Amino acid sequence: MPRGAAKLLDFIAAYEAPGGYNVVYGNKQRRMPKQITSMTVDEVIADGPRRTREYGSSACARYQFMTATLKGLKQTQRLTGRELMTPDLQDRLGYALLLGRGYAKFMAGQMSMAAFGNEIAKEWASFPVLAPTNGKRRGQSYYAGDGLNHVLVGPEPVEAVLKAMRAEPVVTVAPAPAVTPLPPSLPQVQDLVVPDESKLSRWLPWLFKKKPTVAAAVSRPGLKPGGSEALWDVQKALRDRAYYTKGFLDGLDGPLTQEAVAQARKDNGLGDGGIDGAFMAALPAMPHRPVAADRAKVSLGKAAQHAPELFGPAKWLAGLGLGTLGLGGADGAGLLDNVQGTFVRINDTAEKVQTGLGYVTSIVAFLIEHKTIVFIGLGAFLIIKAAGYVLDAWIKVRTAFF
Repeated sequence: MPRGAAKLLDFIAAYEAPGGYNVVYGNKQRRMPKQITSMTVDEVIADGPRRTREYGSSACARYQFMTATLKGLKQTQRLTGRELMTPDLQDRLGYALLLGRGYAKFMAGQMSMAAFGNEIAKEWASFPVLAPTNGKRRGQSYYAGDGLNHVLVGPEPVEAVLKAMRAEPVVTVAPAPAVTPLPPSLPQVQDLVVPDESKLSRWLPWLFKKKPTVAAAVSRPGLKPGGSEALWDVQKALRDRAYYTKGFLDGLDGPLTQEAVAQARKDNGLGDGGIDGAFMAALPAMPHRPVAADRAKVSLGKAAQHAPELFGPAKWLAGLGLGTLGLGGADGAGLLDNVQGTFVRINDTAEKVQTGLGYVTSIVAFLIEHKTIVFIGLGAFLIIKAAGYVLDAWIKVRTAFF
């Protein structure tokens, strides 16, 4: 997280939740059945109505997330809901809220201090608006008059922090350091007793034959020679957010990568540019790529025309399933009786031989005896599977993953 964002979040938390990451509205965290940091995102969301009913508001944790806010963050940050509300996750979600309120634009000089301050006031009710807005005077809470919220800090301290943030030097994001391997569970080399090769190698030469060195496993599949591991990671992050969907994860700065970066910058208010410090700082909290209304409502037929390769497996499975259902129908009409009779005779012969083949043919004979049900069941399964592929492909097109 950029130092400026961390400084602002610390400042916000000092007024919103000075008690830390387990605070609930009204400082009634001692009444909580579980600490916020030991609950999952879904548990905190599900507990929201009870907190509202018993404590007066669902606001909780270091940044006083409302239930509706957490639901929105779960969607935009693509959380499963099973994540624990740890301090690290809370900080990440707080940073996502700042980005949503224009943090990147403000730091890039594309948003005024007053405008950004007013956005902060909309997110955190204890903070004042810095300029008159929505009928509220400078220094008032954006929600003044609701009988629940009031400012806890004046506009001048807020402006001082915002000025200090802008004065922070731009930090160049360096590539991630190599991961230090975990200590091996076996004894270290110096603790092992190594045999004397000079004696044993004469008696057992094959035992001391040098083996070729095995190359280390590639940690980034598809990384091309000359490709950058850091750029591969950027491509992966952009793919997860539906920006880099047609290119390969190769670590090369090609036109598709540049196009994806440009679109991500545009959607997240970062202006023109490439992979700079501001982009890398905003990337971890970037939401899924916004989807145009016509894309989000595209029909199944148009989706198939847009990406026919996604629907190929579904067509194959559906055809096989329909064919299998056809066999079931033919059997039901008595057209396969001769086949069954022939196989039964073969089975009788195999049983007389008393070999393992007899048991196999017995099983197959049982299936053929009930082949109508088998064919219909298998055909239905394949068609349902094909429908699943169709639905998955349709969703990918509608959510701009393809």
